[in-house]
Amino acid sequence: MAHAEILQGEERILVDTAWNERELIKQVPGVRWNPTGKFWHIPLTWTACIILRGVFREALTIGPELTAWAWNKKKRVDRLLEIRTWTEPMWDYNPKLYPFQAVGSVFIHCAKGAILGDEMGTGKTIQVLTTLQSADEFLPALVVCPNSVKPSWGNEAMKWGVAQPYVVTGNATQRKNILTEAAADPSAIIIVNYEALRTLTRLAPYGSTRLKRCRACDKTNGEVNLRASQCEVHPKELNKIAFKTVVVDEAHKIKNPQSKQTRAVWAMTHMPSVEYRWALTGTPLANHPGDLWSLLHSIAPLDFPTKTGFVDRYCLQSWNPFGGLDIVGLNPANRDEFFSLLDPRFRRMPKALVLTQLPPKLRVTRWVDMSPAQARAYKQLETGLAAQTPGGTLIAANPLVARTRQMQFASSMVTVVNPTEDITDWQVELSEPSTKLDELEDVLDELGGRPAVICSEQRKLIELAATRLTKRGESFGMITGAISPYEREIALRDFQAGKLRLLLFTVKAGGTGLTMTAADTIIFLQRADSMIDNKQAEDRVHRIGSEIHENVTVIDIVTRGTVEEKQIGNLTDKFMRLQEIARDRATILAAGGDTSDLNMEEENIMGMRL
Repeated sequence: MAHAEILQGEERILVDTAWNERELIKQVPGVRWNPTGKFWHIPLTWTACIILRGVFREALTIGPELTAWAWNKKKRVDRLLEIRTWTEPMWDYNPKLYPFQAVGSVFIHCAKGAILGDEMGTGKTIQVLTTLQSADEFLPALVVCPNSVKPSWGNEAMKWGVAQPYVVTGNATQRKNILTEAAADPSAIIIVNYEALRTLTRLAPYGSTRLKRCRACDKTNGEVNLRASQCEVHPKELNKIAFKTVVVDEAHKIKNPQSKQTRAVWAMTHMPSVEYRWALTGTPLANHPGDLWSLLHSIAPLDFPTKTGFVDRYCLQSWNPFGGLDIVGLNPANRDEFFSLLDPRFRRMPKALVLTQLPPKLRVTRWVDMSPAQARAYKQLETGLAAQTPGGTLIAANPLVARTRQMQFASSMVTVVNPTEDITDWQVELSEPSTKLDELEDVLDELGGRPAVICSEQRKLIELAATRLTKRGESFGMITGAISPYEREIALRDFQAGKLRLLLFTVKAGGTGLTMTAADTIIFLQRADSMIDNKQAEDRVHRIGSEIHENVTVIDIVTRGTVEEKQIGNLTDKFMRLQEIARDRATILAAGGDTSDLNMEEENIMGMRL
């Protein structure tokens, strides 16, 4: 029978096992064997206690010190579980907040390491800023966010009087000057985008991934000509600031543990000075439950040390046609244990429960057929990886490129621009005819002059639509990767003020953190393959502020007989996997709410698949 006790003088759990329990103890993530003392040991965490009991069940005895520690920890966990379900606070709160926002502020304070998963448009930024301003114990703080919402974080921080915000922007010299000034301010809130973060911090390790080292960091194996700025273990500007809080906005962006972006975030959240780690995302699941590990490792590295152990224990896997394993959902055998670990660190309030004043979403699919020229080129690509276009023969280097080209042909005609001998360097332009843009004009006519936003995955389609709208004499603004941050902010402000009828944006550039509630209609010329990106884009118009409308209409213009039909089916599957983790229906029912809006939303989404 296994026995667990706190290792004397250390924050670790010592586990003695019998010879035939070796394979059982290996199921506990983060477990290590001490060859000298002949025992197993694990970090002293609540997660480790739960998993030990789940693995050994009744064949486990617990020592008195670990028992006392676990009972004290359980009281704190029970309190967090109680708070996370409240929609109304049991105390006086800031009257500028909604009641559920006040509860969320207290929850992330008490949890210290938490995922705030409220649906998009419910004010997660405000909950964080309210918490930061409540006490000096949270500052200095670092906010990592997408580039498009850096100005919003700075403006909101000033509005709420949290502290002096330092928005890291400009060239290398300007960024350095901003950080030097911020480092001297003990109550600073530093706001930096994901892309810049990689250049301002060392990277955290992951698995067998080798970090680049300069000779100053590794005199034996360091690279001779590697500069300190390129070294991945060298301390940089942000590593020299003793942050107490790190906030990761749109945290689903760190789902890939191998990316430098993710490991830069880990390097900051795992700094010894950091006491509070908050991840904000309305869509914590991009594809499957395995995506959650990276977020959980960011906010609680000792509780969730290895991805392999997490996936093996909590994810249901299936063989794919190529001989690999795909994650297809939660492992039902350990489902309850999984939620017992997730729930004390995860709070999510569905809009249908806490923002009942928001209008319902109405979904409309407008089907179009390709023009003969589009259909002919599309079919050629489908069968032979090459198609005839007005600019010459378009060749797809591989099936992945072919699919991208098929998505383009489903939207408009495609023309090769200046073909070269190297087909990988070929540039293409979208050109007329486009039956999707014909349908867009019909939709705009039906709206009778009402404002709307228009979204697409590809920038070239947005630019082709802009040419059409110019000919129509429409007033519009654009938010794409080719538009400067200043111009984007002006376009958004003018649209919200009613100076522009239309706002066009790409999913990547305008799909996160922005408010476009002047419109009651969003038109998708093209969907992204990411379920998260699509939900983010939709909720630019369906958020606090959209209650001025009777409903919000989501219109998809889909081309028959193309890869777009299969894409919708895949997105539906991903939506259902998100609900497996989010459990919005259960949350609403537990609070005595009405699930009719959620039922309608799911029916509409499932109907799109048909």
